[in-house]
Amino acid sequence: MILHKRQVFFFLFLFLVLRLGANETKDGFIRMLINEKTGRFSLSFLTDPEKSTYSQLIYRSGETSFFDINVDGIPYRLGETRVFSTRVDRENNEPVVIYDSKLLTVKTSFSPVKTLSSPNANGIRITIQIFNNSEEEHEVGLRMVIDTTLGEGRKNIPFVTENFNIKKEKIIESSSEEKFWISRGKDISLMGSIADPTNDNAVRPDYLHFANWKKLSDVPWKASYHEGRSFNKLPYSINDSAVSYYWNPVALEMGMVITYAVYLTTEDAAWYQTPISYAAPARPAPLKPAPVIEELTPVPAAVVAAAEEEQLVAAENNIAVIEKEAQEAAKKTGEDYDVTVLRMMQNVLNRFIAGEISLNEMDLLQIDLAIEKYGQKQ
Repeated sequence: MILHKRQVFFFLFLFLVLRLGANETKDGFIRMLINEKTGRFSLSFLTDPEKSTYSQLIYRSGETSFFDINVDGIPYRLGETRVFSTRVDRENNEPVVIYDSKLLTVKTSFSPVKTLSSPNANGIRITIQIFNNSEEEHEVGLRMVIDTTLGEGRKNIPFVTENFNIKKEKIIESSSEEKFWISRGKDISLMGSIADPTNDNAVRPDYLHFANWKKLSDVPWKASYHEGRSFNKLPYSINDSAVSYYWNPVALEMGMVITYAVYLTTEDAAWYQTPISYAAPARPAPLKPAPVIEELTPVPAAVVAAAEEEQLVAAENNIAVIEKEAQEAAKKTGEDYDVTVLRMMQNVLNRFIAGEISLNEMDLLQIDLAIEKYGQKQ
């Protein structure tokens, strides 16, 4: 029997679903795959019904978007930590992921959503409920990282909101009047809620952090914020955007539950712009003041600043040498100067990756800025 190309892809997809233990859900134009072992998910949209062609809305592996929970100051990555077991179930024929421990249960439900501009389901509502199973109060925070990809094309704007074009690292606070963010691709766009378009009293995230995915993924809880930093994290993670939702820790008493919700759909700004009240919603009991911990005698700020300045000047000098060498090489070869600089920067990174040379954080930062500078000219 001769299989056509489409049939080959179908059987390959079926094999991967069965082999990787993926739980598939289709509704309207939306398809979700949930990993049975980790509970992590991928989301795609039916862009060509005749050919059954789906386009990814979030990164296709489904393993790069995840939840972190912070319990009494200790962060756990759900789906990885042994403290919480993972179970995928169904309620009302909708997928549910349950992370369970002696202290807490985290229940994540995925419901199809149809916005105003779509005749069928074109997105999902993610509802996260956190239950306190213990007989004690716990302070519990939540983080959700969504690995976006649509806005990463050449010269694309990674994220757009009502008032911002987000080309560099940025934080949007809960006090902002922003209601949504958009990651626009060539043929399809992904929208995410900041304010709940259907519930005035929903708990808003305390803030959203738009940054390089690896930067957000490498930390167990909060990533440091550098306003204006690019979406690169050299040497491996280039132009890799993601958004992290943060709900700061709050006191969760015995038997108490708190609920958060996020919408992910294709683009429909009118639906997300439903007028809502920005009054602070009811939340669990306020967080108790953190105990004061005595710190070791800090290094004087002037000494730290002088050391950082010395490193920065050295890194800038190294870039200046590369630029000068590139100028001379471009004259000899006739190659475009900007291309020559980029090629020489890549050679430096390749040598660093191979272990031939050492680069510190300042060196990598200056190379990052130089690549961005000359890359924009292409």
